[in-house]
Amino acid sequence: SEMTKTVEISGEGGPLGIHVVPFFSSLSGRMLGLFIRGIEEDSRSRRDGLFHENECIVKINHVDLTDKTFMQAQDIFRQAMKFPSVTLEVLPPYNREQYEKSAIAPLCFLDNEGVPKPKIPPPVHPKPALKTISLSGTSSFESGVQATLQQAKSPNLPRLARKLSSPSLSPLMGFGNKKNAKKIKIDLKKGPDGLGFTVVTRDSSVHGPGPIFVKNILPKGAAVKDGRLQSGDRILEVNGRDITGRTQEELVAMLRSTKQGETVSLIVARQEEAFLPREL
Repeated sequence: SEMTKTVEISGEGGPLGIHVVPFFSSLSGRMLGLFIRGIEEDSRSRRDGLFHENECIVKINHVDLTDKTFMQAQDIFRQAMKFPSVTLEVLPPYNREQYEKSAIAPLCFLDNEGVPKPKIPPPVHPKPALKTISLSGTSSFESGVQATLQQAKSPNLPRLARKLSSPSLSPLMGFGNKKNAKKIKIDLKKGPDGLGFTVVTRDSSVHGPGPIFVKNILPKGAAVKDGRLQSGDRILEVNGRDITGRTQEELVAMLRSTKQGETVSLIVARQEEAFLPREL
């Protein structure tokens, strides 16, 4: 609360006239809120000085937007605007770096919301390794941070070992199959900031390469500009080529071979209420 300012607005009085995109942490890739990318001239926000470009809305009526999807955050905003008074917590640009650092701590150090951790023997079978590769220009830094976060959380994996054997609970085994997922075709034109999303999979020497999913949509790049690709989408085809059975490295090589200005055609499978690996 010390890093944010409180803005109280009326739910009545017409549209606010602000354009928002997902606010992802550049350090961890977590969704932290809504980034105000633009404010329309002659709008209520401009006239009343409610918001400024590059500010971030992190709470709406005391509901924290951390780890909410972009769609959920938009819905919370829409529902709040039905009330006469709306209270927002807004993060100024000069506090963004400090706020992002504070959001890493719960990922790395909190254990089950403060509940003491029971002693459980490690599982007999090896833990699956999660790999994340960024498709932006800052791949080495982004991947390095996300790999560190995965390692920091690894002590929690034994508690999930039995549950993960159930296909219905494992996002990398049961997610995105043809029976309960819809297919979506998305064309992304590669710009100076790259395609702008990260992917994740699981190594498996027994079953071969596992499914490949979109992990995060980055703040810059073709994906956030297009707006259709979402975290959790399973990638099925790239430029008409089926990627079933291909490794994550092969997929990334296919995407990175796309030159700036060229378009990548993706077919993805989407399933509502899906768990992402980092949320498990």
